[in-house]
Amino acid sequence: MNLESFWVVSWVNSIGFLSGLPEWCYAAISLLCIFFFVLIPSLVFIVFFDRKLSADLQARVGPNRAGPAGVLQPIADLLKLLQKDTRSPWGWIESLWISIHSMVLYSSLAVIPLGSLALLLDTEMSAFLPFWSALVLALGTILLGLSQGTVAGWFGGIRVAAQALSGAFPALISLLCTGVRAGGFRWTVLAGSQGFAPWSWTVASNPFQAIAFLVFVMSGLVLLGIAPLEGGQSMSDIHGGVATHLSGRRLVLFRFGRFYGFFCWSVISVVLFLGAWNLPLQFRELLVRAELYPLIGFFELVCLLMKTFCLMMVIVWIARVNPRSRVDQITDFTWKVLSPFSLSALVGAGIWAGWRAFL
Repeated sequence: MNLESFWVVSWVNSIGFLSGLPEWCYAAISLLCIFFFVLIPSLVFIVFFDRKLSADLQARVGPNRAGPAGVLQPIADLLKLLQKDTRSPWGWIESLWISIHSMVLYSSLAVIPLGSLALLLDTEMSAFLPFWSALVLALGTILLGLSQGTVAGWFGGIRVAAQALSGAFPALISLLCTGVRAGGFRWTVLAGSQGFAPWSWTVASNPFQAIAFLVFVMSGLVLLGIAPLEGGQSMSDIHGGVATHLSGRRLVLFRFGRFYGFFCWSVISVVLFLGAWNLPLQFRELLVRAELYPLIGFFELVCLLMKTFCLMMVIVWIARVNPRSRVDQITDFTWKVLSPFSLSALVGAGIWAGWRAFL
């Protein structure tokens, strides 16, 4: 049995049913577990935090009626949106957007790193696959704007394309910086080059990696159109851009896609720069000696998600206290600031790695 299916097989055997299935069934089970037990609860948590933070910053009462302390407000929002579906038929371009959107959402789940025992795919191209998925997700958003046949939709799609192209270059260069330090782009190699302590993380290894981390996070926000760098969708002259005429199930899918991109990019940032899922060495060795491999996978997932949520909450907080920028300001900032900094970080990281090799 390979490592990719070990964690699912261990979980299935521990609860005593569905044993003896082929490995593709275990892979399908793992994708369903990630979707229902990781992605959806993460969405509920971030939406609730966003609502509460917005209420506190605006000196008003936050959600407090749907469940204890308003914890069920995201579910109430979902049910409300599902009741507001439009009757307009789907066009072929909009159907193509749905196909691309769904393909990215469900296929890229297999390449998201969630622990050393929860890697469905670990190759030298692993770190690049979610990057290309983000580009495909941006393409689907562009097609959504073009499918509406309105000025807001067309200009929104063009602005999303401009942002995605400008954000892709510095993000890719920053990704290369981590590979220079780790010596490869496998998730296990990138995570193994770091430790549990913050001073062993990639971001703290040298100043150039710290620059690469900041550039990578901001470039991802530009690429995916995440607040506060969402000028292609939030400007008043296009009234929401590609999301102007969305409602009901279409709006749910669009918002879920944006959250998925935000979550995926945050997880990748944590794995590349913030210590990944690494546990304290003595604690992990204790679990290994006891052969408690499911517990290792669980604690690694908790460690990774805690870092991911902290990063996402910081970004949400910054988005709520800063005004939105225009799309031309965002693209200028990306090409004139983020791109030079990413190239400088790559050169510096290469020199630093070479200097360390000769010591």
